[in-house]
Amino acid sequence: MNGRVTLLGAGPGNPELLTLIGKRRLNEADIVLYDRLIDPSLLAFTNNEAELIDVGKLPLHHKVKQSKINEMLVDYAKQGKKVVRLKAGDPYVFGRGGEEAQVLQQFGVNFEVIPGITSAIAGLAAAGIPITHRDYASSFHIITGHHKKNGQQLDWENIAHQEGTIVFLMGMAQLPKICQQLVEHGKSSQTPVAIIQWATQWRQKMVIGDLENINELVARHQLSSPALIVVGQVVKLSKQLNINKPLTGVHLLIPFSEHQRLFNSLEDLGATADFYQRALIEPLEVTLPSIDEYDAIIVDDVLAYHQFITLLIKNGIDVRQLIDKKIIASNHRVVQALQKTGILAIKGMPQDIPVKRTIEIGGSKPTYNIGTFLSLYEKKKRSLVLPFDLKEFSAVIFPSTASINDFLASLSEKQLSQVSMLKAFAMGKKVQQAAIQAGFGHVVICPPDVKKTVIQVKEEFMHD
Repeated sequence: MNGRVTLLGAGPGNPELLTLIGKRRLNEADIVLYDRLIDPSLLAFTNNEAELIDVGKLPLHHKVKQSKINEMLVDYAKQGKKVVRLKAGDPYVFGRGGEEAQVLQQFGVNFEVIPGITSAIAGLAAAGIPITHRDYASSFHIITGHHKKNGQQLDWENIAHQEGTIVFLMGMAQLPKICQQLVEHGKSSQTPVAIIQWATQWRQKMVIGDLENINELVARHQLSSPALIVVGQVVKLSKQLNINKPLTGVHLLIPFSEHQRLFNSLEDLGATADFYQRALIEPLEVTLPSIDEYDAIIVDDVLAYHQFITLLIKNGIDVRQLIDKKIIASNHRVVQALQKTGILAIKGMPQDIPVKRTIEIGGSKPTYNIGTFLSLYEKKKRSLVLPFDLKEFSAVIFPSTASINDFLASLSEKQLSQVSMLKAFAMGKKVQQAAIQAGFGHVVICPPDVKKTVIQVKEEFMHD
């Protein structure tokens, strides 16, 4: 039985630049073979059963040889697996995707190619450089800085006399030679050059010079690979077109969410947001007690309420039978969520409710531990350890105490030792207390509201 291999382009770095079909294929995959340069947050789009294999390649060092990668793609597909080969940029732009496709075709493996946005174009745009412009360049040329082992050389005479924009990928190790050859073959030493490192990401850096001084500038500002080398007059436009947003350069960890309201708001302000995974939710098989025996229902969280409604329907009970019950929400967030469904809940436990006539619905543990507790779901830790060094982040955001527990459960021992150095934004007083107890050195309390929290994050970093 044959499976399917998807050669998937991850885009230039920012996870939002992944295509929609690419996101769907990651969610469907049984096996994901990924490269070093992809944003690890893209792995959050996989299902928890997927096997994730790092085949990343470093400059001058291949973690997994290409021949072995080809073999793995064929073998997994022959086992009937849905395989994603996740590659930075576009699979067919200096990514050896063409070679992989040839091997798959040779062995009769069903495969598809899903394009990605190449950094050779998007990386320039992220730095305010249009790759073509009516007044500066009517063509562009993308050239690899790597050569095959047979000593094949670039046609420098042809390259140096191109009138359009020249973009070198994977060429930082050859930068002095590139500049030398272009000048020796006719390019003016005053030709503008830009070096863009980690394009579209929080750590994006750029220096602008010319063919004569760019090597000195790169050394002074300590730029290295992965970086784009851009040669041409369009580089001059960066000063005018490079847009800095309020949170440009701010790198945040946030909980993964299907709705992504927090992610979208932060990204719109220029921040780079990466995900930590929430625990897996598994509904429990429970026997529904007689609702008539209770005067009040305490809702610990929104998920419990949705599970409760599902349970009522499954038992053939009309939701309108709750009409004479007092609905009590454990916190402000639950109040807001229930209000959106048309229920005006009471926040906190009233004093006049008979304990024996109260049923509390929640996860594995009760919040109030009074009356009858109905456990409707349990959480299971995800298998994927958080794939980041916490030192890379400006802060982490917690919307709930549960999100703190999920975050801590995903950390390695080394990452746990870095928690005290990480700033935390806590959305509510209880969340603040939990973050302090968890060992975060700097905890900023925020309102339990996404819009207001984003405003506070913006103010915090604009003042830094």
